[in-house]
Amino acid sequence: MIMRNIFKLYRVGALMIAAGLISLMATSCGGGGGGDKPGPTPTVESLSISPSALSLAAGATATVNVTSNVAWTASVTSGYTVSPASGSNNGTLTITASATATGGTLTVKGKTKTITASISTAGTGAITIEPESLTIPYSAGNATFKVNCGGAWEITLPNPKPAWITSVTPSSGTGNATVTIVTAEHGEKTKAQTFLTVKSGANTKYLTITKEAAPNLPPTKPTNLAPTGSNVGTITEFSWTASTDPNGDKITYNVMISKDNTNWTSIGTTDKTTLMNKEELEKSTTYYYKVVADDGYEGGKTESDVVSFTTGTTKSYWADGEVKLYEVNADGTITEVSSTSRPFKLIYTGDGYTQDLFKYGGQFDQEVDAGVKALFEIEPYKYYHTYFAIYKVAAYSNEAGMSSGSTEWDQATTKVDTKFKCSWQGGSSTGIGCDTKTVEEYAAKCPGYKGATDYETRTNLSWSPISVIINADQYAGTNIWSSGMGGMKMVSIAQTPARHPSSSSYGGFAYTLRHEYGGHGIGLLGDEYVYQNTTPYPRDNESTFRYWQGIGAYCNTYLPGWDTATSGWYSDYEHCNLDLTPKVEGANWKTFADMTEVYGACNINLHAGSAMYGVGIYRSENSSCMINNQPHFNTISRWKIYCRIKITAGETPTVEDFIAHDFDKTNPYSSAAPSTKAATVNGRRCEGPMLIDPNHKKPYFLK
Repeated sequence: MIMRNIFKLYRVGALMIAAGLISLMATSCGGGGGGDKPGPTPTVESLSISPSALSLAAGATATVNVTSNVAWTASVTSGYTVSPASGSNNGTLTITASATATGGTLTVKGKTKTITASISTAGTGAITIEPESLTIPYSAGNATFKVNCGGAWEITLPNPKPAWITSVTPSSGTGNATVTIVTAEHGEKTKAQTFLTVKSGANTKYLTITKEAAPNLPPTKPTNLAPTGSNVGTITEFSWTASTDPNGDKITYNVMISKDNTNWTSIGTTDKTTLMNKEELEKSTTYYYKVVADDGYEGGKTESDVVSFTTGTTKSYWADGEVKLYEVNADGTITEVSSTSRPFKLIYTGDGYTQDLFKYGGQFDQEVDAGVKALFEIEPYKYYHTYFAIYKVAAYSNEAGMSSGSTEWDQATTKVDTKFKCSWQGGSSTGIGCDTKTVEEYAAKCPGYKGATDYETRTNLSWSPISVIINADQYAGTNIWSSGMGGMKMVSIAQTPARHPSSSSYGGFAYTLRHEYGGHGIGLLGDEYVYQNTTPYPRDNESTFRYWQGIGAYCNTYLPGWDTATSGWYSDYEHCNLDLTPKVEGANWKTFADMTEVYGACNINLHAGSAMYGVGIYRSENSSCMINNQPHFNTISRWKIYCRIKITAGETPTVEDFIAHDFDKTNPYSSAAPSTKAATVNGRRCEGPMLIDPNHKKPYFLK
């Protein structure tokens, strides 16, 4: 079997070789000798067309002659047709332009040659339409217009085609024609408009078609307008009885006022039957008042009868941006005053409060007053209350509540349209962000804060921490330190929801406000709680830590001294509430740690853990408001707040003066501090060793 295969292969090979020899021989004998005949002479390709350029009006035809001695194919660009598409030797092509042709190219290909001819649009396709616009009644009906054209033309309908256009005939043609548009009924109460495109070559005209709106029945007029009579508040609630709409359309109301019953001004629109004026009316002035009901469609407005009222000399609501000044009393309440010489000004405002919540003595007042009371019922604010004056600033929000899902309002999953755009991160986070620029704009409405430049305004505000109380029921809170102004100028904004469960391990609203506003905002204290129990404080954070110390945070003085040698600010790190030093001898609070006869029971020492980390950063005592919101600041924190108060007042803080008044006279929380036990030495308050994780985990102890 093997031999047989070899034999076959040999024979095939021999045949291939023989064939090769024959071929070679034929090639070698191709000359003129011997008796062989000469081969055929190759054909020389010939291809041309005439004319080499064409001018065609829309819809017109033309012929082109092909001269050739080979087979050929013909093609044209879009907008034209050619016939035939192929042939051989001589022939004739017919080129036809469509109504929308705008020029192109004819291409004829032979065996190796390609010939082209340009095609242009002839001027005979000029077009006009009469009229150029049509208005058609809302009911079913027809309309016509004329097309005047010297060539072919074509009509293109809009895409998508309106449902009320039934047909357009004819849709194309050559020369002049009358076109009929058939329309169905248009049931909408707004006009509809569309366009037809009429095109001939490069010439285009547009027909505008307007379909009129279906008839609209206006709403009934509003009735029972109020207020009427005299002594009406300069900010008041306007009300009326709702209108009805025969078509069931949604109604909005435009509230108009006038002082002469001739020239009217709108104070706002609403879809409700009440509206308050945001701008205060003039006192002791007669106003005329009417309400315009509007269903949003043509002919859909109905005015009420006109009523009149006369304002008194007072108002019962805050105006947007209104500012009032208060002083703090010994019992923590506040009293409105016209002026004050108290040196330390605090600014309270609110976010998520709609205008109706700004009635004097209403929700805004009550919750802001609760925030003031929360601060001044604990030390050292309680004893030094005579140093403080309070500004309250009203800020109208369009919607009540707080956004959530991100601290950036534009990224929040649930958006609430509030003045300061306060937004809670959500989940286990307590973080809140806000529009700090708008907060500062409203805070600067307080007398003496608005500067000629933003820099001057922020410099003024750096002396007055801002508390933003949020109309929300949520355990959360954040203080924002905003620097970047140079030196010690730092705006502080504390944000605290006005309500959250008092059964929380961290207490209710008052507890959170003391931590955020009393601790961070005013005292510039750092957090002392621990989240990562065994994780060292990152060394990369030290530069940030020292930066904030350098401009006043964590330090005993708000304004450091000015070093004339270096022409720069310097900061005394002594008595900060946090420290990175691992020895008590070098700690910022060593002065108080040495006073064992006064503070011995407070265990002022070097306690590991602060600023969320359990290792490498230290606090002075085991518990404080800066750990778990309990109503007690540790000794070093009270000292720092005391220094801030004294320096702002232009007074010199001393340890002796601080100790003389460092006690809680009534100590109402002797048994109320959450999850802690109190130890009191000579009337001075100290707390037990228990810490509470700020993310609602189980309490634990630190050594």
